[in-house]
Amino acid sequence: MKKSSVFLSMMFILSLNQGLIKGANIEPVERAVGKLNISIDPRVEILVTIQLLSNYPLPNRNFPHNQDILKYFEPFSSHEAVTLTDSLRRTHGFSYDAPVSYMMYLSQLPELEQQFAYSDYLLGRSGRGDNLERYRKSIKQFAEISNFEAFWNSKIPFYKQILDVTIADMGVIDLVKTMEEYFNETQESYNVIIAPAFGGNGHGYASNISATEGNIVYAFISTSNMKDNIPYLKGNNLLGIVWHEFGHSFVNPLTDKYIDRVMASDMLFVPIKEKMSRQAYPQWIHCVNEHIIRAIEIRLAELHVGVKQAKKQLSNEKRKGFIYIEPLVEKLKYFENQRDESCITFSEFYPELLNTLDSLQTMEYWKQVNTGFRVNLNTEAKITIILIVLIIAGVVYMKRKRKRNKNASR
Repeated sequence: MKKSSVFLSMMFILSLNQGLIKGANIEPVERAVGKLNISIDPRVEILVTIQLLSNYPLPNRNFPHNQDILKYFEPFSSHEAVTLTDSLRRTHGFSYDAPVSYMMYLSQLPELEQQFAYSDYLLGRSGRGDNLERYRKSIKQFAEISNFEAFWNSKIPFYKQILDVTIADMGVIDLVKTMEEYFNETQESYNVIIAPAFGGNGHGYASNISATEGNIVYAFISTSNMKDNIPYLKGNNLLGIVWHEFGHSFVNPLTDKYIDRVMASDMLFVPIKEKMSRQAYPQWIHCVNEHIIRAIEIRLAELHVGVKQAKKQLSNEKRKGFIYIEPLVEKLKYFENQRDESCITFSEFYPELLNTLDSLQTMEYWKQVNTGFRVNLNTEAKITIILIVLIIAGVVYMKRKRKRNKNASR
C-alpha cells in the first residue's frame, strides 16, 4: 500500500475516533485578545493546500507543515480545484490577496456557501462571469473527496500550540486600541488569521468586507519564527503587520472616495514607478495608500514603541523608495493635534494629506531628495540623445564613405 493511502486511512480513523458529526461545520481554532480575534481558519488552510498542489509559486513547499499537507493530499493533485487555481492565476491574475479574501465571502466548510455579495475588486481579479462560483464548488468538492476534515482535526493540537506561542509573545500593546485611538474611528471586527500553510515566510495580506454595522477587517499572516518546532508569529512582527494591514481598512476606502484628487498628483509617481512596481505597487493609487499607511505606522511606532524605532522605520521606507513619506509623517502630527483638540476623525482629515501631495508635486519635491528619480525622469531624454548621437554618427559615416568613394574614382 502506498504511503499516501496509509496516511489517508490513518486520518480517517482519527476523525471517527474524535466523534465527528457528519455535516457539522469545521470551525476555526481561535482566541480573543481584547477586540482582536486571532485564529487559524480552515477556509484559508484548504485554499493554500490546493495552491500547494498547483503551480502557485508563493507557498514554501519545504516547510514541515506543508510537507504533511503534500503527503496527505497528493492523490488529489489533479482535481478541478487545483487546475482552476492555476488557470485563474495565469489568465486573470487571481493571486496574492484576492484568493484569501475571496474565502472570507464564503461560509465555513463543509457547506462553503456564499454569504456576502462579491466586491467589484474580487470580480475583476477573477475575470467575472461564473468563475468564482465554479471555484467555490470545486473547493467544496475537493474538501469532500479528500476528507479534509480528517486532516484538519488531526492538526488541531498543532494549531492550538501556534496560537498559544504567538499570543504569549504579543507583549502588552493593545493593537486594536492603539489603532482606533489613532484614527478616532472603529471597525466592526478585527481578525488576524494566521496561515501556517503560507510556509513561515512572514508575509501577509489585508482584506475587509462591508457589513451592516461596519467593516469586517482581516489580516492574513504567515508565521515568522520557530520555537520548540512550533511555528509562530513573533510579537513585533504581529504588531507591524496588524498596524499595516488593518491600516488599509481605514485608508483605502478614502483613497477610493477621493480618487480624482488622488490622481491629480500622479506626476509624483513617475520618479518612483520602477521601484514601486518591483514591490507590487504598479499604480499611483497603490503608492498613495502605502505612503499614508507607512507614515501612520511610523507615528504609531514613535508613540507606542519609541523614537529610535520610528526613525529606523522612516529611514527604511525612504530607502525602499517611499520618498514622500517624511512630509506625510509631519502632516500626521498636525492631525494628531487636531484630533486631540477637536475630536476630528482621520476620515475628516484625509483631504489634508492629499493637499500635502499636491504641494509636493508643485514644488517638484523629488529634486530635493537623494533618489534615483533623475535617472528615471530623464530616461526619455537619454534615449533622444542616443538617437541624435547615432544619427550624427551615421551622417559622418556617410560623408566619409562618399569622400572615400570620390577619391577612389579618381
